[in-house]
Amino acid sequence: MKVETRLIPTIEIWPNNGQISGLPKNPRFIRDERYEKLVKSIKDDPEMLDLRECIVFPYAAAYVAIAGNMRLRATIEVANMDEVEYSELIKEKKVDKEFDFKSWLASINVLRKSKSIPCKILPENTSAAKLRAIAIKDNVVFGQDSFDMLKEDWDQIELEDFGMISIDFGTAIDDEQEDFEKESTPSEPIDLSGIVPVPELKIEFDDLQMYDSVKLEVEELLKSYPGARIKA
Repeated sequence: MKVETRLIPTIEIWPNNGQISGLPKNPRFIRDERYEKLVKSIKDDPEMLDLRECIVFPYAAAYVAIAGNMRLRATIEVANMDEVEYSELIKEKKVDKEFDFKSWLASINVLRKSKSIPCKILPENTSAAKLRAIAIKDNVVFGQDSFDMLKEDWDQIELEDFGMISIDFGTAIDDEQEDFEKESTPSEPIDLSGIVPVPELKIEFDDLQMYDSVKLEVEELLKSYPGARIKA
């Protein structure tokens, strides 16, 4: 697959609303607090957009965002911030003596003037099946953070500033240890004769952000099913 990479004006990119045949609309959504963190992340490090481009597909003389819909939305907001907000942001960045202000200023000015986002452009002959795979796989998290290492080696305030969710390290590490012990300890045979099993549905997540989103949706769904409950 030959992929072109270049800057594209955000006005030429449509969010994925299901307009491409065979590709459902973007299933990814982001809550207010997390969206604000994403906007802040782009304000703080606009050059990161060059390191993780938006993936787009040619459509109707423009493009549709296949991967990076939320990043596109946040980039549009940053690129179009008013002068008052921009002045306040500059004052904030000048205070930090360790901050590379000149490089940051150059990057943020390019974004504001061009109102463009770095993109990888998929070929027009890309199949709908491949577009679906890219749209989902771009958001799948295969790894899992070590809470011990995050607690010992990283600054929690800085982690939250980078956009990570707030973590209760004590609870997280205890849960991690409890899961390990459950997996390591062989279970003893239990006599289940005469006991009617309770139907259960278990869902496991590697991504804490996805866990929060799905938990809220399931809680809302269960309101229509008396007797069903979430078991922590």
